[in-house]
Amino acid sequence: MKIITRLKYVFLPSALLLHISLILIRGYFLSTEFTLYPYLVTRGFLPYRDIIDQHFPTLLFGPFSLPAFLTVNPWPLLGLFLLILCVTDIFIYFSLIRYKVRQPLVWLTLFVASSVYFSGNILWIETFVNLLLSVWLFLSTSKKNLHRFVSGFILSQVILLRPTIAPAILLLLLGISDFSIYLFLGGLIGLAIPSLFIFKQGIFPDFFNLTITFNKTVYPLEARLVPGKREILALGLFIFPAVVAFVKNKKYLFLGILLLLFALAFPRFGYEHLQPLYLLTIVLTALVVKRPNVVVYLFIFIFFCLNIVSGIRHHYGNFFMTPEVISASKEIKDKPGQVIYLLGVPDIVYQLSGKMPPGYTYVPSLPWYLHQKEFSQKIIMSLEKSGSPVLIDDKAQIDGKNIVDESGEIIEYIRMNYINRGYIGNYQLYLPK
Repeated sequence: MKIITRLKYVFLPSALLLHISLILIRGYFLSTEFTLYPYLVTRGFLPYRDIIDQHFPTLLFGPFSLPAFLTVNPWPLLGLFLLILCVTDIFIYFSLIRYKVRQPLVWLTLFVASSVYFSGNILWIETFVNLLLSVWLFLSTSKKNLHRFVSGFILSQVILLRPTIAPAILLLLLGISDFSIYLFLGGLIGLAIPSLFIFKQGIFPDFFNLTITFNKTVYPLEARLVPGKREILALGLFIFPAVVAFVKNKKYLFLGILLLLFALAFPRFGYEHLQPLYLLTIVLTALVVKRPNVVVYLFIFIFFCLNIVSGIRHHYGNFFMTPEVISASKEIKDKPGQVIYLLGVPDIVYQLSGKMPPGYTYVPSLPWYLHQKEFSQKIIMSLEKSGSPVLIDDKAQIDGKNIVDESGEIIEYIRMNYINRGYIGNYQLYLPK
C-alpha cells in the first residue's frame, strides 16, 4: 500500500510532463493578440477605438488582460501557456477526486492526449476558458459562500470570454452544481468590472459597434468556416462513447450540455474553439461511468499515436516565430521612424521591430475587417497623414483567400500613392511617392 501511495505522487507529475512534451513535439501557436495588444496598449492605443477587435473586454484587453512583461514572445508567453495547461490538469485531477471518480489519472491522461490532438497546442481564448472551468469544477462541490462567490465570478469571465457558452453553463449548473445568491453576486461583480472599464475609457460606442453590431451582422457571414468531413468524423467518434453512456444512464442533461457546446464552433469552425467540449465530455463521462473502460484506454493509445505522428510529420516549433519573421523584424527595427503598416505580414513584427501601426490605428489583416468601408477608410486616412512605409506579404492567405486581393481600397491606395522599393525578406517594401 505504501508503494501505491508513493506512486500517486509520481503519476500526476508524469501526466503534466506528458502534456508539456506533446505540445513541444507537435509545435505550438502563441496567438499574436496576446503579445500585440498589451504592446499597443502600453503605447497609448485604446481597445475598440484604436485596436479593432470584436472580443469582449476581459483577457485580450481590459481590467483582466495579461501584463505586457509576461507576453514578450516567445519564452515568457510559452512558459505561461505551459503553466496554464499544467494548472488546468491539476484542477481537473483533483476535481475528479472530489467527485469520487475512480482512476482519475486515466481520465486526465485521456484529456491530455485528446485535447492536444484537437488543437490544444494553440494558445487562444479557450485555453483560459478551460483553466477557469477546471477551477470551477473543483469549487463546485463546496457549500462555502466564499467558494460560491468565486464560482460566480469565474463563470462570468467564462461567459465574457466566450458568450456562446452561456446556455451550456446554465445546464452545467443545473446538472452538477446549484444556484445561490453568492453565485449571482460573484457573477455580477465579474460583469461590472469590465463594464466600468468601458465607461471609464469613454469607448462605449466603439465597443458596442464591434462586440454587438459587428458580431451580429458582419462576422457570422464574412468569417464563416464550416468543418470538413474529416473534422466531423473525428469529433463524432470522440463524443460517441459519451453520448451512449449518457443515453444509457438517462443523463439527458449532460447530453444537452455537449450539444450546446458545439455553439463554440459557430460561425468559424476550429478544433481550438471546442476545447471546453473535450474537457467537459471527459469529466461528465467520468461522472457517469465512474471507472475507465477499454474504450478509454483505446482512445488514449490512438490520440497519443496521432500526436506523435503529427509531431514527426509537421513539426514547426513556434509557428509565428519563423527565421524569416525574426530576420525581417531586425531589418525593420533599423529603419528610421516609429510607424509602419503591415498588410498580410505577421503582426508580431510590430513588437519585435519596436514599430507601431500608423495613426493609432490597428486593423487585423483579415477579410472580414478589411471589407468594411469604415475600417478600410480608417487605414487609408492613417497612411495619408503619416506617410509611413508599408510592408506587404502578397502570398498571405486565409481560408484560401489572398489577403492582399481582399484588401480592396487599401491596396488600390497603396499602388497609386506608393512605390515598390524592393524586399525585406519575402515581404515587399513600399514607400510614399
